[in-house]
Amino acid sequence: MRRLFHAFAAVSASLLAATAAQSATTIITPSIQPPGTSFLVAGNIFSGPIAASFGHTGIVAGAFTDLFQFTIPQNGVGSGSVITGTDAFLSTTDLDITSVTVNGLAALLVLRDSFGNICFVRGGVAGCGATEGYSIAGVPITSLALNTINVTGTSRGLGSFGGNATFSPVPEPATWAMMLIGFGAMGVAFRRRRVSALKIA
Repeated sequence: MRRLFHAFAAVSASLLAATAAQSATTIITPSIQPPGTSFLVAGNIFSGPIAASFGHTGIVAGAFTDLFQFTIPQNGVGSGSVITGTDAFLSTTDLDITSVTVNGLAALLVLRDSFGNICFVRGGVAGCGATEGYSIAGVPITSLALNTINVTGTSRGLGSFGGNATFSPVPEPATWAMMLIGFGAMGVAFRRRRVSALKIA
């Protein structure tokens, strides 16, 4: 009887853990990607610029939260966009994204209807919200800090979204100083050439 109780307790605990895992945020990193998700990076992460594409397909019905996490070994500025679209508005392949944040900063939403026109009320005339686009620019990225792209929404059964992000490194103060010295030297050399050319003329 005691063995049966322990077995039942173990099964119950594993079922509770599985239920909790399904309702939790989906964490996506470049090395850990749950089924249907992707996070692909191109470019040199040490010297930039860097481009990333990310997304999630086949999202089960209901509310979802996808948290993409990454680090970059340099300071810089990021920008990006997330887009969702469907061939059949309000079908199982459709979904509504409710928010996109990058490092806690909210991206701006632009809704389009089935004809590609900008609209303002989801579900309105001509299927407003058939395409949703979120965009953001000028997001500060700190070297080796954990950066996040957080996408929340509601899927009707097999929804999907895709996104793109770009990262531009910000030169370190020493690099800025070297660049300014270099530009200054170029200016002096150009001025000397111009004075010499005037004397010869």
